[in-house]
Amino acid sequence: MSDDKKSPAYNHTEIHHKIEVSPKAPGIKAAFRFNHASSPWVRGISSGLSSSLPILIGILFGHLQYGLIASIGGFTYLYTKDEPYAQRAVKLFLALLGVTLCFTLGSLFADVAWMKTILFGVIGAVSVYVFGALKIPGPSAMFFVLSFAVSTSIPAPNLQAVFLHAGLVFLGGTLSWCISMSGWLINPRGPETAAVAKAYRQLASFVGSLGTESFHAEQHKTVVELRAAETAMKQAKINRKKSSFAHRLFLLNQKAEGLFIFVMAAANDFNPAVSKKAQAVIETFASEMATLKKHKKIRDVREEIEELSIKEELRTLLLDVNDVLQMKELKETEYIQFSQGSVKTRLKAAFHKRSYVLKNALRYGIIMIIAAAVAYTTNIPRSYWIPLTCAGVMLGATVRATVQRGIQRSVGTILGILIGTGILMLEPTGIVIALIVFVLQSTIEIVIVKNYALGTLFITPNALLIAESGHPDKAISYFTSARVIDIVIGSVIGVVGTVLIFKRASSLRLPYLLGDVIRKEGQFLEMLSTEQDEERIKRERNKLQGELVNLRALYDNVIGEYSKTAVKLEGLWPAVVATQQLGYMLLASFEGYELSETEKRELKETFAQLAAAAEQKRAPKLSSVPSLKRYPIIEGEITALYESLQVEI
Repeated sequence: MSDDKKSPAYNHTEIHHKIEVSPKAPGIKAAFRFNHASSPWVRGISSGLSSSLPILIGILFGHLQYGLIASIGGFTYLYTKDEPYAQRAVKLFLALLGVTLCFTLGSLFADVAWMKTILFGVIGAVSVYVFGALKIPGPSAMFFVLSFAVSTSIPAPNLQAVFLHAGLVFLGGTLSWCISMSGWLINPRGPETAAVAKAYRQLASFVGSLGTESFHAEQHKTVVELRAAETAMKQAKINRKKSSFAHRLFLLNQKAEGLFIFVMAAANDFNPAVSKKAQAVIETFASEMATLKKHKKIRDVREEIEELSIKEELRTLLLDVNDVLQMKELKETEYIQFSQGSVKTRLKAAFHKRSYVLKNALRYGIIMIIAAAVAYTTNIPRSYWIPLTCAGVMLGATVRATVQRGIQRSVGTILGILIGTGILMLEPTGIVIALIVFVLQSTIEIVIVKNYALGTLFITPNALLIAESGHPDKAISYFTSARVIDIVIGSVIGVVGTVLIFKRASSLRLPYLLGDVIRKEGQFLEMLSTEQDEERIKRERNKLQGELVNLRALYDNVIGEYSKTAVKLEGLWPAVVATQQLGYMLLASFEGYELSETEKRELKETFAQLAAAAEQKRAPKLSSVPSLKRYPIIEGEITALYESLQVEI
């Protein structure tokens, strides 16, 4: 890498800045803390329409029960995220098929307790595995389980009725698919434009963090957002040759990657004043991109860029971004691409004995089977709410998050009972039911981003209104008694099961993943000094980048566990930071390293010792790291990693 050759002597403080204190898992009080996220009004209203319109249509045709069944398909909308419309169309259609299939299975086996018990586990495990392996954000197994659970209580006297009900769910889901896709008519490139703008906003935060304790955290967040933007561009199936606007987006995304690489390589040359000025310019880019339209020119900030006291290469990159926004033609440049691999590759990659995703899916399925078994051996009416509650509680990302969800769901649901009881006592009928469902579902989506407990306050009356309005004579008595018992039992099973089963899954895996990433960094460095196949280098670069992101995510899971091992492993935090820093520096390398055979041999042994030290949670059996006089920055990063592993866990 040419920048390495011209770099001054390595300065540990300048390159690594101040390592931030290890992040801490939130305590129990966090269960009732309000987030500062903005309220998603469009999502809330769209979700409300997806659930209430099928009911309204059923009422207009004189079949309230059919409308209530169709509204279950409306939960398909909740799998909508900010993905491009091309990807959204496929994902939501698959979610629609999944919801319909689960509903059909519930209807078919409504009277077979042992089969229902097994299917609760299978549906939960498969859903969690797919969402985890593909890293799909959203409600995961929740609404597949809900569809299955509710269908087990809806009478279907014969096979014809089963398929009629399944068809209604499919139609309701189709309506929610149309509502979710309606934004395409107004702004077809909106999601990918927002993804690129978000990447620039995070890039600005990263540049502003140079020299501060938040540098490494912002570095990680930036890579995540760059991956998201790159993925959005690919999912959008953009044809740059046929669309000038699409070509603008592609170039903007490409320049964001170039800016990240440059800042990584030249981090020691920035001073706080320059960083803040560069941050302001990039924030301007992000703000302007958020409103980017097909033929719209953006405010020209060329003068502000030219006034900055920065390296010429950085100035050129910033000017290039400005020119793209001004709709000027630019040559494309080869930069790192943050791809995630094909669906088949990712599903296969997560299926092995040390896979956290696989273990998490198995844990989820096992606990769901236990919850269902408890439910169907009791005499509680509508006992399917026990595994349904358990399903929601267990979707916490960590053990601590699961405990928090149990608390949130219990408190929110018990308070929601008061709302639901009041609604049912009014004996709503016809259009009033559709209106109440609309208000409740919209409110859920708007407030749940603020606090999960607040969202469950409205989830309970909404779910019960949909499930029980077909037989109001039993609804109030059930709602006010058995529902509380269901929630408590389901929450306890979810929390206790999560704590007992695989409670140290992340803690056990962290040292091995850290060692594996270190080993791969050594292999990648060696490849850069010998490999001539650019495609192979690109593939390995993508793999390493993905592993670096996974490493930080796994560490966050570790600090969310209740175990002595997790507490001890916090001592690996400096090593996690140093490993990421070295990895990102290597990812920013595009020119091959000229290493002698002696240097290659010494580096191979060094990385093997560092990896072994991480896996065995001990200090490396090395007196020092090899000298790389031509590449002092890389030598410094390896030294920093060596020093960070001087601990006994």
